[in-house]
Amino acid sequence: MNIFKQFVMSLYSPKTIAMVRFQKIGKTIGYVFVMMLIAFIFVGTNIALSITNAINEFDQALKDDIPNFQFQNGELKSDISEPIIRQDGNQTIIFDTTGTITRDDLDQYSDVIAILEDRLIIVTAGSADTFDYGMMQDVSFQKSDIVNFLNSANTLLPLIISVIILISYIFMTALKFIGITVLALIGLILKNTMKRKLSYGQLWILSAYSVTLPTIFFAITESLSIIIPGQFLLYWAVAIFFLSQVIKFVPLPKPKETE
Repeated sequence: MNIFKQFVMSLYSPKTIAMVRFQKIGKTIGYVFVMMLIAFIFVGTNIALSITNAINEFDQALKDDIPNFQFQNGELKSDISEPIIRQDGNQTIIFDTTGTITRDDLDQYSDVIAILEDRLIIVTAGSADTFDYGMMQDVSFQKSDIVNFLNSANTLLPLIISVIILISYIFMTALKFIGITVLALIGLILKNTMKRKLSYGQLWILSAYSVTLPTIFFAITESLSIIIPGQFLLYWAVAIFFLSQVIKFVPLPKPKETE
């Protein structure tokens, strides 16, 4: 059975997965890479669209809504008397050099880029990253410099996105291998409970195929920006349940014959 047929069968057939327990570990490792590559068709598309939209929206807001400014001695300065807030769909861009907007004010937004007097705050799906200007004491620029930089960066955007997707793919695949290893350890408990004779290596192979369904499902929901409460716990519940169903299809060991 080739890898792609195994992928399809792993989405719904525990019986088929149970049959590959004698497969060589190298083929299973290759399967994990292919599975994550398929998942990243959805995740990578979402990353590319998110980055492109964010840069385009920021570029448009910078040209149309944000007044001239200067950055010098770790501070951003402009002539505005009140914050400028631009909202486009779920994305919000805030420009404030008056000190009016605070970190707590950003909690009402799920996705926001806040360009403040002393820091840059980016909130994505409720998670905030802060960049303090204090690390840029010797840097100076103005609005025209940023506009020119973005115009130049747009030509390199496909390359930048490709590098980000590649790094994300490698990182997420590494995490998936760790997750499979943990699931295989849980499989030791399951196989003892069900009285099946399986080595840890065989459980690792079965675990690699058992995570296919939750991996692809959550890749699709993430690409569609669908937030599922308790996603982490749900992922593990599905993976453990699927593995338990796979182990059920492993034949019970034959009873020893008595003389």
